[in-house]
Amino acid sequence: MTEDDVKPGAPRVAVISYSFWSRRFGREASAVGAPVAINGLPFTIVGIAPPEFFGVNSGLVPDFWAPLREEPAMTPWGVQPDSGQSMFSRHWWWVMIVGRLTPGTSAEQARVELDPLFQQSITAGLSRLPKTADLPHIELAPANENLNFLRSRFSQPLKILMAAVALVLLIACANVATLLLARAAARQKEMSIRLATGAGRARLIRQLLTESLLLSTAGGLLGLLLARWGSQALVLLITDPGENAPLNVEPDAMVLGFTAAISFITGILFGLAPAVRATRVDVAGALKKMTRAASARMGPGNALIAGQVALSLLLVADAGLFMRTLRNLESQDLGFDRSNILVFGLDPRRGGGQGARLAGFYQAILERLQTLPGVQSATASQLALMTGWVNSSSVATDGAPTKSGDSEVYWNGVGPAFLETMRIPLVFGRGIGWPDVQSGREVAVVNEAFARAFYPGQNPLGRHFNFGDTRNTAEEVEIIGVSANARYDRLRGKAPRTVYVPYTAGGAPGRMHLELRTAGDPAGLVPAVRAIVRGLYPDLPLLEVKTESEQIEESLQQERMFAGLSSFFAALALLPVATGLSGTLAYAVTRRTSEIGIRMALGAQRQELLWMILRQSLRLIAWGVAAGLPAALAATRLVQKELYGVKANDPATLAVTVLVLAVVGLLAGYLPARRASRVEPTIALRYE
Repeated sequence: MTEDDVKPGAPRVAVISYSFWSRRFGREASAVGAPVAINGLPFTIVGIAPPEFFGVNSGLVPDFWAPLREEPAMTPWGVQPDSGQSMFSRHWWWVMIVGRLTPGTSAEQARVELDPLFQQSITAGLSRLPKTADLPHIELAPANENLNFLRSRFSQPLKILMAAVALVLLIACANVATLLLARAAARQKEMSIRLATGAGRARLIRQLLTESLLLSTAGGLLGLLLARWGSQALVLLITDPGENAPLNVEPDAMVLGFTAAISFITGILFGLAPAVRATRVDVAGALKKMTRAASARMGPGNALIAGQVALSLLLVADAGLFMRTLRNLESQDLGFDRSNILVFGLDPRRGGGQGARLAGFYQAILERLQTLPGVQSATASQLALMTGWVNSSSVATDGAPTKSGDSEVYWNGVGPAFLETMRIPLVFGRGIGWPDVQSGREVAVVNEAFARAFYPGQNPLGRHFNFGDTRNTAEEVEIIGVSANARYDRLRGKAPRTVYVPYTAGGAPGRMHLELRTAGDPAGLVPAVRAIVRGLYPDLPLLEVKTESEQIEESLQQERMFAGLSSFFAALALLPVATGLSGTLAYAVTRRTSEIGIRMALGAQRQELLWMILRQSLRLIAWGVAAGLPAALAATRLVQKELYGVKANDPATLAVTVLVLAVVGLLAGYLPARRASRVEPTIALRYE
């Protein structure tokens, strides 16, 4: 209710999520009215959210909803009005405002009314405002679209996944159509007799379509059974380990209806041509040729096989590109050594640590960790590398002015020996030491990208800059060293301009990450590290304990998902291609048994017959490659944004793709070819 947020002295209340209610209270009604502590602050549970409600962002699912006025008190370190943080700062833009439009009001009308109020709130309290100031404007966006974290993060991967599924479905349907065509050719005698005895052609087509629909329906039912398992596996693939994503992907009525429609449509579309072909016979001619071996070629069947090869070419090429992207990201030079590093977080504010006590705590724990057997060096940083989180700011330097909008840098508060522990080379100057941390000096180590951008052709040592758009000599930072470029938040793109400052430069440190370089397996030191932390704060937990290598592996989750799913669908596409090709060739061998017998009677060698059938298989593969290669060159450009270190039309990847299809063609044709080479001439000449 409104008074819970604005009424002075109102009791602290909270609404809990359905999942938290299930986990902690076993869905007991007594949870309402029960006390709960959030970071040591007492609240009373007054409500339980329905299971389908997760807020406005499905990627960030809270367990509690509390009045906004309680945010400073709930913050573990207790934000103060003069701290420059959270709701007390004019520089923090962090509140997500959600409103419901009144009936008949458009989003544009609401924006026109709210924008002046928004700008007034920005200028309120300012003593003066530059005439050239460009104030921001408010924009309204549908809550079910632009505020959805998972939608923006996974919309492109899921579109690519749907395209892959559609291609596999087409290949499977074409494969079934090929087999139905072969069956239709084999049933010409049966159809001729039925037509000769008075059966109507339309009735026979209905019968054959019924058989096709039964096949597609059985496939749809089997797909629904697999979907119950596959949908959960998909959620695990697209979400981080331990992430609480409230995605209900169980098959529902919509999925059931979609599956039924697809099964019906594919059954009709891909069963119609075989049904029409099976009933389009010359009754008199067919009855005369019943006892003679047929050698007619199956033109439509060959075309469908070539089409399957063309479609599978797209999937195999994409799989190759995504696999190379993953390999390129895993093997690239990060600018630091990821091996043998243990990373974990600490937040001593939860134990009551504040102010200078926090700085002393981190110094004490680093000194103790340094003495552990197997620890080569220990350091700390506000943000761990490769987590996706960064601190960013604009800077103003005492050098040449930078272009407008081109002054942004990333910065990180670090402890002594950070560069040494992460093995980031120091180009010249010195690194940050304990005297810098203890005094909170305004000094910094910048990387080469920073030096090139702001001091091109100059020595940056001893130069000064300020965080912010304007120079303020009272808060200027002195450059004491230049390091090599190293990755900060992600593996893609170039290493950003980075500034390393003492973690005490902006005041007392809060939550920090500690990095230990070890001589052996970092995970083996976790019990000893936990014991040291307990010695200082018995109830203080280690947060997000992992090795740097594991952290980087987690950052590659989406790329690994692309590579895994694309490889799976490529293999899935090659399976019906191989079976369809093998079945088509086997049928062709059966129809050409008499021809093969004549060839052998005239002196043909078994190796020649083997190669004759394999050549037919490779010919079908070549037709498919010729048809699919231009489409692959066009389609792979659609995934260029997801690639790294490889172009969409990479010749090596396309060459390997063609080679894979050729191998599949040879393997699929080997058994029919071997069967043809082992035909006995005397038996083949009597074959009808």
